[in-house]
Amino acid sequence: MLRKLLTVLLLLFTICLCGCGGIQPEQKQGGEILYSVTDATGQKLSFYEKPKRIISMNVSVDEILLDLIDSKRIAALTYMADDPSICSAGDKVKLVKNRVHGSNIEMVIALQPDLVIIPDYAAPVLNALRAAGVRVYVCATPNDMQDIFNFIIEIGKAVGEEEAGKAMVAKLKTDMQNIREQVVAKIPEKERLKVLCLSFMGPMGMRGTFSDLCYYSGILNALEGIDIPQNGTLSEEKMLEINPDMIIISTWEYNSQSEDNNKLIQRILTNPVYANVNAIKNGRVAQVRDNYLMSTSQYTYKAAEELAQKAYPEVFTAK
Repeated sequence: MLRKLLTVLLLLFTICLCGCGGIQPEQKQGGEILYSVTDATGQKLSFYEKPKRIISMNVSVDEILLDLIDSKRIAALTYMADDPSICSAGDKVKLVKNRVHGSNIEMVIALQPDLVIIPDYAAPVLNALRAAGVRVYVCATPNDMQDIFNFIIEIGKAVGEEEAGKAMVAKLKTDMQNIREQVVAKIPEKERLKVLCLSFMGPMGMRGTFSDLCYYSGILNALEGIDIPQNGTLSEEKMLEINPDMIIISTWEYNSQSEDNNKLIQRILTNPVYANVNAIKNGRVAQVRDNYLMSTSQYTYKAAEELAQKAYPEVFTAK
């Protein structure tokens, strides 16, 4: 019992020491508040200066911050930042040395951040960090393109760069609209392809950003108006009923037990049940990179580009 008590006391002492780096700005004495923001939980955060030791615990936030602010202001990125199949920031991630994981709160605290940005689905991490006195901004998970625009602006506000965030959104909107205009100008509506997207989590399109990506890519969402539970399966009967003109397959293998994507494509192409599906008859089964397809950052336009290029290679070329 004595050993357990000493261990608990030592842990509390360590948290108190490490937490000093994340003291809420309201505890500072003197000076004027530079700006204030309210996060997705309703928590108001006030800043006397722009944060200089920011930790990101979300891949899309990694991507946004690396284009939004000087990398010297980023104390750490998420542990997934170095995986190019997940993160689209490329070599920019090398500008930031540290990586953090939600399961290692001690490391996050030890880096003495003045702001930690986490997604709204990370409640255990949020509670642990706030209990340790760390200033945390919780961002809402985007569900469509408008949410992505808002997401980028909110991140900009949180780090004291609201105008830069708005500029990033303006460029993203322009990029997306340019893709649509290039396709629409050359592909009549009656000739646009009906596309089915299959990811490692199941079919995409019933909800989320994929429908908006279809709009900007000038393609039709094969699952528009069809309700399939998230992470659900698509029956052979439903596949035949939908009869897509093109099938998009995920490029990311969820784990070592996942089926090789090239084998999955061949299995779909050679399945006799699907022989009369338009996509199969025309050999239109392709891949779009998941780091773009799943992105909720400024790199979302890259998914729209790849979708347009896969669907209409004769008229559209990605940058």
